[in-house]
Amino acid sequence: MLIIGLGQAGCNIAELFKKQNKYEVVQIDEGKGIKKQKSVEEYDLIEYKPRKKAIKSASEGILFVCGSGKVAGASLRVLEGLKHVKMTVVYIYPDLEFSSDIERRRNKVHFSVLQEYTRSGLIGELILLDNKTLMKLTPPGTVYDFYRNINYLIYSTIHTLNYCSNVKPKFSSTHKPKKISRISTIGYAKFEEDEEKLYFPLDNITETCYIININEEELANDVSIMPNVKGMVRDNKKLERDTSFSIWSTTEDTNYYYARHYTHFIQEDK
Repeated sequence: MLIIGLGQAGCNIAELFKKQNKYEVVQIDEGKGIKKQKSVEEYDLIEYKPRKKAIKSASEGILFVCGSGKVAGASLRVLEGLKHVKMTVVYIYPDLEFSSDIERRRNKVHFSVLQEYTRSGLIGELILLDNKTLMKLTPPGTVYDFYRNINYLIYSTIHTLNYCSNVKPKFSSTHKPKKISRISTIGYAKFEEDEEKLYFPLDNITETCYIININEEELANDVSIMPNVKGMVRDNKKLERDTSFSIWSTTEDTNYYYARHYTHFIQEDK
């Protein structure tokens, strides 16, 4: 799978995927992969031509980008150069509390444009993550760890979801999200303990897929697991959402799940 990091934040997340040999990682930033430009408008005019054979032969990929950065203006041009690849965009919505006016405007434009391109089908899927929310889900750290912990959370989540999509589950009752349901986010919770935490406050959720990871020994011996899963799914269906689930075994001590929440509704800028 192709991993593209665009801009400083995107490159820092992409860097973490290098430890896995299943990924082809490309980092694009000012003067790295594309020529440095003076403005976001100029980045929107660049022509991106991938050079590596691995990129040219890729069939699917993920692009990580934060909306407030100037280089984010090159998002559509980079995607245009990768039109032979089925691309998912992971959009990190920035914490705007201490952002400048120009950073807020950049984010507003990028957030809107990428959603419109996703709805039109020119982008396969747009996964929305909110930096401010992710900060609450990671342990407090030093100045050096401030974004490192968030980046690792994003990496570990996406890598786990990729792993599950390529490994047959122990039990599955899945549905394929509708073609129009291209805007999404991710939720996480410890099974039977924590309330689910959304990575982005997605409005008008219409579909949900639960990716559940249970310790192998408990899968073999705990008769309460399936009723609890069915209850969770039943509660979500009461919210008028198409809902399905799959269960994988894990050697980890903690039982947990991710939820893929989908919608076809454009999300308003916060």
